[in-house]
Amino acid sequence: MRDDSDTIFAQATPPGRAAIAVIRISGSRAFAVPALFGCALPMPGRFQVAQLVDSDGGKLDEALILAMKGPKSSTGEDIVEIHAHGSMAVTAAIMRRLGEADGLRPAGPGEFTHRMFANGKIDLLGAEALADLIDAETDRQRLQAWRQRDGVLHRPVDGWREALVRLAAQLEAVIDFADEELPADIEARIHADTRALADAMGAVLDDDHEGERVRAGVTVSLVGPVNAGKSTLLNRLAGRDVAIVSSQAGTTRDIVSVRIDLDGVPVTLLDTAGLRDTDDVIEAEGVRRARNAAREADAALLVIDASTPGWRDELAQLRDLAGPSQAVLLTKRDRLDADVAAGVTAELTGITGAGCLVSLESDENGGDLEHVLDLLRGMVVPANRPETQSIITRARHRHALARAVEALRAADELDLGSAPELAAEEYRRAADSLGRLTGQVDVEELLDSIFSSFCIGK
Repeated sequence: MRDDSDTIFAQATPPGRAAIAVIRISGSRAFAVPALFGCALPMPGRFQVAQLVDSDGGKLDEALILAMKGPKSSTGEDIVEIHAHGSMAVTAAIMRRLGEADGLRPAGPGEFTHRMFANGKIDLLGAEALADLIDAETDRQRLQAWRQRDGVLHRPVDGWREALVRLAAQLEAVIDFADEELPADIEARIHADTRALADAMGAVLDDDHEGERVRAGVTVSLVGPVNAGKSTLLNRLAGRDVAIVSSQAGTTRDIVSVRIDLDGVPVTLLDTAGLRDTDDVIEAEGVRRARNAAREADAALLVIDASTPGWRDELAQLRDLAGPSQAVLLTKRDRLDADVAAGVTAELTGITGAGCLVSLESDENGGDLEHVLDLLRGMVVPANRPETQSIITRARHRHALARAVEALRAADELDLGSAPELAAEEYRRAADSLGRLTGQVDVEELLDSIFSSFCIGK
């Protein structure tokens, strides 16, 4: 079990050969660390060039040492950083010497950030935002993480908690009238304020889960019969050959995945086995996995060969198989004459309202591929919604906020004249739910799961 009184150390830069390696030390014994290497402690807030020596007095490295005095440091504790050359031999020797010293131990994942949280340097939302920033793959994820770190959710939560305090104060007046007839204007005002607060929170929840999509990404399965062009499509979207393409039916047996950046939303595309009845045991397993992917993915792109006479029946079967978020892509337009292609496009629009007919084999100008990307955007990227609108980025946020709204709605249903104590309990429940968002209430069970997602040294 972690002891927060220990002095911890870790390499904050990636391991391996590099120009610079940064080793961080935080805790009550941090300021004693330079002496382990035969050098003096610099003034807090200052860098100092130092000659490091090993335990035998041999020259170890020439490094920069930085000292930061708690509580005015990132963790709220005394901190020393050693900026050494990024030689694997140098960093190994420094880490070994630190490990041999009394009162020092290696940090666990996210332990520096955990101490920031414990010492009031960051709240729970800020810690989550920092983890999201580290994991960001796209610009949109990066910007969303910084917005969360800068308090885009924290600020309204603080405002809602203040509104709850005001409601509680009004409720005290109701309780004071327990033996008298409650003035109508007081009860009406409390109900109106309660509804307004619940509506404000509800509006934030009505965001089509955009923040979670941007943060975690979306999985889209490419589903359809054999030889419809799913693997060709995957290769075109990936910009490289990741799936084997062959005219032989049943070439794709297992799921092949590719991750792309679609307008800042990470999208994992799953190329699946063509759906058909088969006696081949391995192919049958691939078909089973394809059906599961169609049902379980966040969205499904139904890929069908428009040059086959049975494409309408195949479409009907696939639409029943896939989940609610789906789009239709008819392929092999190059095998149809112009009039037939126009008729198929009109018919597809009438059936689905969204879909397109493309050629994946001869698309010199990239126009057809852009049509495919538009289909994916329609499923993945919320339409007509500013990127800055969604402020919920995790299921935990959504659950806590929904519980707060539920409590406020319950309070609004109560007769305050006869049951003010019950209303007070609902307001308390709403306040506790908001407190869990920022880490002010009952968050111990969350801490390990959140901070364990950080790398060592963060």
